[in-house]
Amino acid sequence: MLQIKSSKSFMISSQKLNRRSRISFDKAKSVLKRIFPIFILIPIIVFFNTLLTVKKINCILNTGICPQEIQIVTNKLLSSNSLFINQKELLVFTKAIYPVDKMKIDYKIFNTLNINFTGSSPYLQSDVYLVRTMPVLSMDMAPSATDSAGWWTKPSGELSNYLISKDKLSFNLWENGSMTPIATTSANVKYIFSEKPTAEIITSIYKMIKLVQKYLGVSEIYVVNRRVFLSRPEQPDIIIGVPFDEGSLISALQSINYLATIKKDTKVIDLSFKNPIIR
Repeated sequence: MLQIKSSKSFMISSQKLNRRSRISFDKAKSVLKRIFPIFILIPIIVFFNTLLTVKKINCILNTGICPQEIQIVTNKLLSSNSLFINQKELLVFTKAIYPVDKMKIDYKIFNTLNINFTGSSPYLQSDVYLVRTMPVLSMDMAPSATDSAGWWTKPSGELSNYLISKDKLSFNLWENGSMTPIATTSANVKYIFSEKPTAEIITSIYKMIKLVQKYLGVSEIYVVNRRVFLSRPEQPDIIIGVPFDEGSLISALQSINYLATIKKDTKVIDLSFKNPIIR
């Protein structure tokens, strides 16, 4: 009898164990069903995140490659997810350092971000000198505007010597009158002023220099407040005032080679007045 009772007890215990095992298995199976999609989803998320991560940026301004100033801003998007780029914020940051008008972003290739900016007309690179005391030119100390005495020299030489000991900053000058700082460079436009010029003055200087470059080959351009000095090798300096009359200036520039021969040893041709003054 004792053996029979022991056998029944073992069977009951075995049945309970099997039932518990089935319950545990069913629970594990249920949990596995719930978390299995997660195991599948995680690799998919990682895969697509890898595809959408920005590894290369093609930055275009108008029809050319973006200048360094814009690239510094856009390169901050590297390693970010292209789906979460704040385009409005990017345009605001870019406008703060460069005069762009519009921006378009597209993704033609995975991992590559194409950013196209539309900006203002081409700029003029300029070395800018903010000084306390403006340079004094020997020609301005002459007794009269027509004086050609040998004791005063060409202003371009004096201005070149004046700037040797001065600190400069590099800027781009734009037709809309804005000035944007750029990395240090050496430009043939030297802008000297004691107070920051207005946008109207910068616009006038920009248009005048562009006009000069259309008609003349100029090695150095010195802008001293509202006077512009054009330096040409082995030729008289040319002086132009700002603001200027475009029609009169074009006519004078077209006749500049003839004007240089009117007077022997001409040092300066001053176009700041209605009629050119040759000195």
